[in-house]
Amino acid sequence: MSAKKIFDLSSWMILPALLLLFYALRFLTHGHAIEQWLPKWDVLLAIATIILLERIYHYRYAVSQRFVLKRDLISNLVNLYVNGAVTALIVLPVLLFLPEHFLGRKLVIASPEQLGPVWFQVAMILLLVSFFRYWMHRLQHEVGFLWELHSYHHRTTDLQASNGLVSNPIDYSLRNIVIFVVLGVIGFSPVALLIAVPLAQTGGNFGHCGADIKGGFLNYLFVTPEVHRWHHSANVPEGYGYSCNYGVEFSFWDILFGTFYLPQEDGQFVQPARIGHPGGLPDESNYLKILLAPLGLYRPLPWLKRIPSGPQQPAE
Repeated sequence: MSAKKIFDLSSWMILPALLLLFYALRFLTHGHAIEQWLPKWDVLLAIATIILLERIYHYRYAVSQRFVLKRDLISNLVNLYVNGAVTALIVLPVLLFLPEHFLGRKLVIASPEQLGPVWFQVAMILLLVSFFRYWMHRLQHEVGFLWELHSYHHRTTDLQASNGLVSNPIDYSLRNIVIFVVLGVIGFSPVALLIAVPLAQTGGNFGHCGADIKGGFLNYLFVTPEVHRWHHSANVPEGYGYSCNYGVEFSFWDILFGTFYLPQEDGQFVQPARIGHPGGLPDESNYLKILLAPLGLYRPLPWLKRIPSGPQQPAE
């Protein structure tokens, strides 16, 4: 077999292999000391792996993201290490005290033992989370204020490891954090949550992979790069309203609710030629603006106004 055929075959096999590897790592390292001395190690490892894949399997429509690297780093750090604590600080009092104060009962409806064995709870959490995130993501495209928050995530001109977490913190929290806080309060086992959360996040991480890897049949189950690029297409497919492929980790919700889009030509999945904001807005390199502008709080200082957004150059 020629080197080219081996390379092409590997582009089909690498995604299922990596998904299985990362899922196995989460189970094998649960409770390991690495979770204490390097929080979110699995996300960091996934990002590093995706960066390597992007170097090996070059995508022909790739666009350089170097001019927004500083913004990407800041957004990754905020959403990985700050946003969860802040969201819990705000949401938990509402979930714990307001229902009891105004309704005379707690939101918690069951103990972990009543909800079944851990494996069953993990499966239930993944289904509930993916269902919630599908509809929240869809609302973030259809509701004006939510789109103001979410639109900065769609101004990126390519899907790459560095910008998977680029988003206004409120936007990111609504889609990726609040649901887990709610499930914890309801009564799901902390062990089940510790297993399910990274599993759910792994699929989302690889959806933003900028490498030219093939999903094959996995496109109809998971949100692969081939599926998610169409969600970020600068041109929304005709007849799909605001966007398509709203699923964060699984594709079957889009198939079920009629928002799945992945065209084929000659037996091959077609990819959009251009990623970007559907309204044509350029990428935003100023993280402070992403943070404050949707809330009407952004007042740039004179020297901030002179910071260029940077040219959109093809990747080398």
